[in-house]
Amino acid sequence: MTAHEPIEATEKLFTRTQARVFRDWIRLAGYFVILVVFLALLLGRCLHRFENMALDVFSKYAGPSAVHPDIALIEISDASLQEVGAWPWPRSYHAIMTRLLSEWKAAAVVLDLDLTEATDPQNDGDLAQVLAGSQSPVFLPVDLRPKKEKKFWVHGLSVVLNKDAGEMGWVHALSEFEKSAKGTGHHDLVPDSDGVLRRFDPVLIRERESHLFLPLVAARNTLKENAVSVLVRNSFEDDQEKVLIPWVRSGSAGFSHYPVEDLIHSYYAIQKGLKPVVDPGKIAGKICLVGLTAKGVAGFHTTPLEAASPALRVYAHILNGALTGNWIRPMPFWVQALCLVAIGAIALFLFITLRSTLSLGAGLLLGMAWAGICFFVFWKWHIWLFMVYPLLLLLALFVFSSLYVQATAMREKSALFHLATRDGLTELYVIRHFRLIMNQIVLEASTRKESLSILLFDIDNFKKINDTYGHPAGDVVLKKLAAIILAYIRKKRPFREIDFAARYGGEEFIIILRRSGLKEAVQVAGERLRKQVEATRFEWEGNVIPVTISVGVATLRPGENVPDPMVRRADVALYEAKRAGKNRVCSEKD
Repeated sequence: MTAHEPIEATEKLFTRTQARVFRDWIRLAGYFVILVVFLALLLGRCLHRFENMALDVFSKYAGPSAVHPDIALIEISDASLQEVGAWPWPRSYHAIMTRLLSEWKAAAVVLDLDLTEATDPQNDGDLAQVLAGSQSPVFLPVDLRPKKEKKFWVHGLSVVLNKDAGEMGWVHALSEFEKSAKGTGHHDLVPDSDGVLRRFDPVLIRERESHLFLPLVAARNTLKENAVSVLVRNSFEDDQEKVLIPWVRSGSAGFSHYPVEDLIHSYYAIQKGLKPVVDPGKIAGKICLVGLTAKGVAGFHTTPLEAASPALRVYAHILNGALTGNWIRPMPFWVQALCLVAIGAIALFLFITLRSTLSLGAGLLLGMAWAGICFFVFWKWHIWLFMVYPLLLLLALFVFSSLYVQATAMREKSALFHLATRDGLTELYVIRHFRLIMNQIVLEASTRKESLSILLFDIDNFKKINDTYGHPAGDVVLKKLAAIILAYIRKKRPFREIDFAARYGGEEFIIILRRSGLKEAVQVAGERLRKQVEATRFEWEGNVIPVTISVGVATLRPGENVPDPMVRRADVALYEAKRAGKNRVCSEKD
């Protein structure tokens, strides 16, 4: 090693340090890009479907458990239709049921029935009379339906009066029913895009006419306080501007259910002095939701709790939320984004400071901790924090971190291998590593009976160059000669045909030529290299330095499977070239 090689090594170490700092900045930039992408996904609601699936799990296992005792479901079930008759029933039957609930002192009666079309005048009159005289407040639905065309015919041609046909509009119950009702409300339920019902509109506005959700109308009449008003002011709305349905953990089984036929049997049993099937005391003071639950007649929805739940039971969950105040409170976007950034920051700290195996464990623990926090907060306070976005962010950060660490490790390993096998000044192989390569190549050539030659050469009068121009000039000569060698050897070939070169000593070099005989090595390879060096202009501080080389050539002989004899013969040939006047190529002697 020359006196200036430590300086070269120091410069390269400084360069590698700078490269490492640059890679660290690239790593941080990668983390930042991933975080920004997830914030964009959150803003664009791209993964909300998976969050909704997590919400379903939370609702099923950690939803509100409190069931308000003042809710009763009066169900027109399949058994009711079999016993009473096919649907639709005459409205006199509805009148009997309403009068019965009123006499049994129900706190409110919510009739989720279609009362928009006139039927038999006698039956409609019976129901109107009962509604007018009911002691319990009765609430009726208002339907949101597509408008129908209104047209008349003139000389066989239709004239359309309502050009807005197909748009949604309000359809009320018959006026004789609605004027006797305590209030009206909409009962529109629209599932999410995946078909699962999770949300409802607390208020719907169409054509300057607004309606509160039907069960909330009954709750507002009962509570006499601002619990429903708070909800209507959008305090609990999610990003879809709807309210999450507070599904009771136990499902509809937690509510009181009474089939219509049991109520009717109980009414007549009391009239006859018999024991009723349903005790009137169980109805007194309760908000009774009356509606269909029979299959094929009632409207069914897929919910987080049931594959098919009739709308009446959905109303019970919403009414329960209004009476108990156990609404699901989704956090606003900025809170969800802040949680995402916080989880990302903690993950970055763990992944950067810990080894890959430890970072995996830490990432798993962090993910489990966050999932547990989301579940606990939902169970304890009914607050919905997004779980999927942070978990997927953790996964993306870990994958990126692992790939980065692996790539960096491979790069560092490659750099260390390069340092261990390459000469610091010339970038040629060091002789120690070159001997390993040469041993393997000689063994392969001997096994395959292939020709193999080596060129051993050094710079003529190199000591004089150092003494005349100084060691830095000598280093420049060595580096430029190495560049000529690297350009000279055959590298762009199949691996079994490429050549290898190394710095053999101070100013000595060696090249191994695969599939090359002695004659070719001397007349083609050796002479061409010698002439190329002689014709190259070497300069140092404005001075032209004459540089020539002497070359010794040897070839692998039959039966040889180690390179040492061949190297010795090349060394002897190099000595002959020096003795014969230098700047020439000499081959081994037979």
